Amino acid sequence: MKRQNILKPHLTLSSPLGITVSKGRVTKRALLRLNYNHYLTMIQRSIIAAAAALALATSSAFAGTIYSTTGTGTEFYGVGTSIANGHRGYEYGDQIVLPSEGYSFTGMTFDYYSASLGGSMNLNIYANDGALISGAASPGTKLLSIPGIGISSGVNTATFDYAPYVAQFGALKLPKNFTVTVSFSGATAAADKGLILGGIESTVGQPHLNVGQSGADFWQKTGPGSGDWALRALNSAQEPNFKMTVSANVPEPTTVALGVVGAAFLGASALRRNRR
Repeated sequence: MKRQNILKPHLTLSSPLGITVSKGRVTKRALLRLNYNHYLTMIQRSIIAAAAALALATSSAFAGTIYSTTGTGTEFYGVGTSIANGHRGYEYGDQIVLPSEGYSFTGMTFDYYSASLGGSMNLNIYANDGALISGAASPGTKLLSIPGIGISSGVNTATFDYAPYVAQFGALKLPKNFTVTVSFSGATAAADKGLILGGIESTVGQPHLNVGQSGADFWQKTGPGSGDWALRALNSAQEPNFKMTVSANVPEPTTVALGVVGAAFLGASALRRNRR
């Protein structure tokens, strides 16, 4: 199997969410009217809040695989003879469900097969916030677009590292539900191309790693319109997830940060006892 790095991508990112912080104000006259116990409670809460903020600020984040599959075969989903039994050059791929939103995307890999050298692939990541199709939210907002990836012959692994582009485009926060798709140009019955089937999801490293889940179907574009999507399933011995990995920064609180929170509780309690 050949490995292939994806270089110089064209990125299309959604605009970051705006966060508004409004300040409350307490006048000196109002503060003087607060009774003593209430005042101590405010101090205690302030200490705890500051400690919690410090815990978050000092929490570690490590990059890890949040989704991968376990298959080792070379079966692939090809161009087919019609849109009903093949991709026909349209994009398709798996929807991945995370435990929560907010994982910072760092990169991914996917395996594909091509009978010949030539043609190109487009890689896209969508939030599943589109129209309901078969009772499920379809791919909608495009979060990442990498067109014109060169295709090698045989079974290959394409690799994309997002880290060099964070400074220019900002962190890409993954939603809880998102879909990764690939499309193949130049695919014909004589020169077939497609994603390798990957089998079931890996659970290695849980509860922090490999937390993503994917159902026994996949999304496929059926036409040029933004709403032209369909859920498809494969008649295969393997569960029809495609062979890919998705990596992200996974936050994990440090022991030191948790200790700071505990110390804050003790310190605030001691302050209250000493003032009695």
